[in-house]
Amino acid sequence: MQCEKCGTDRPVHYCDVDGFDYYLCVRCSTEWDAVRDAQAPPSAESVGRSSAL
Repeated sequence: MQCEKCGTDRPVHYCDVDGFDYYLCVRCSTEWDAVRDAQAPPSAESVGRSSAL
């Protein structure tokens, strides 16, 4: 099956990208995960914590 981002004929898997369904190869889905993780708001656990002890 072809990746819906890069068009290569590789194994793909389902990804939810900003509420849209895509079938991406491992490379494209990894790139998307990196972008999504970089844009994620800080977790509730990290809010209010100080790095200095």
